[in-house]
Amino acid sequence: MKKKILILLVLLVAASAVVFAQITRDEAEAIAIKDSGIPASSVEYMRSSLDWEHGERVYDVEFYADGVEYDYEIALSDGKILSFDSEAERIRHTRSSDELSRNDALLLALENAGYSEDEVGRIKVEKDWDDGYAVYEIEFRTSDYEYEYEISGEAEILSYSIEKRGRVRTVRDAAIMDRSEAEGVITSYLPEGVEIMRFERDYDDGRYTYEAKAFSDGIEYEVEIDAVSGELISYQEEVERWR
Repeated sequence: MKKKILILLVLLVAASAVVFAQITRDEAEAIAIKDSGIPASSVEYMRSSLDWEHGERVYDVEFYADGVEYDYEIALSDGKILSFDSEAERIRHTRSSDELSRNDALLLALENAGYSEDEVGRIKVEKDWDDGYAVYEIEFRTSDYEYEYEISGEAEILSYSIEKRGRVRTVRDAAIMDRSEAEGVITSYLPEGVEIMRFERDYDDGRYTYEAKAFSDGIEYEVEIDAVSGELISYQEEVERWR
């Protein structure tokens, strides 16, 4: 009887070990690289994250090597490769020695916004890859506004936005500016020669606003102002994505 109980305990421990055995992120990445046949030294960029797929926890592993993108789904429980993107996508732009540095990207954003580094706060700079392109995502704030930029590794500002911090104060029962006056205010925020394509009045967060969109030379513009004071609430420019 004792022997049977001992065997049962051994089996339970073994089963528990199987259930709770999980691979690490590093192990998942190593499995993907090994399966691809690419030397680890050739990997230019690696990104992995936990996800759910058909009720199972998996690692999504993505990396670039020799101008090719690889995508894997690997089971967290046992390291089994569940899927692989066999049609490797060619990268249109790879890293080079003269690629924009993190500090240069920040300086470019600050110069565009018209500030020096010591005039802003909460600076955040992250480098990422988007469809094979190096992109810097930059955030900072002033006393009045929050700024966000996307800058390519080739020093091109792909998008930037400005958003008013906190609520714009409006005078109670103040008159709302008419359409023509609002259009003039919004036009003053747009580059010279850019014409408004869509214009509307809205009610947002307890205040009336005017919103406009424009498009010129591959750049889309969005502007929102307070309908009473004309103060800028938000502004955004975005370059038409890579050709």
